[in-house]
Amino acid sequence: KKLSDSKLEIDRLAYFKSISKLSLAELNNKSHGWSILQHLYHCWLVESLAKQYITKKILYPESINNVSVVTYFRSFLIQFIWKLGYKAKAPKITANFPEDIDLNKLNSDWVESRESFDELISKLHELKLENKGFYRHPFIGRINLRLTLSFFNFHFNHHRSLIEKMISKL
Repeated sequence: KKLSDSKLEIDRLAYFKSISKLSLAELNNKSHGWSILQHLYHCWLVESLAKQYITKKILYPESINNVSVVTYFRSFLIQFIWKLGYKAKAPKITANFPEDIDLNKLNSDWVESRESFDELISKLHELKLENKGFYRHPFIGRINLRLTLSFFNFHFNHHRSLIEKMISKL
């Protein structure tokens, strides 16, 4: 199944539509740390950078190892800890924001990113690398396609819940 047709993308598109009614001032409000637009940009950037990293990594398939059982446990543990409310500091590269973030441009960039990721997924299957640890997550370790997509889903939903808390305080 394609990422661009997945529940994750359908939910993301619906969410963008639901917040499009917010004013620019509300979308850019930084009174609780990152603005709504910064949270969304961060999520897009994480996925975009992951795609770039994986694209480079698969050029050297001999350097890609299997995913260990410990990695699956860490993935579960990280999600559990974050659901309890623990916050992790985002890697610096994913916390750099442009001065102005346009919601519509971000949405179209994300659609393009997801379509591009679909091409990468096809390539992973073609190379029979989908079950290998081709992506190095900073907290979980080397993860495969299933864990990468699971992380994208969890990560987006985590930030969506943070945004919802912000919206409730506007």
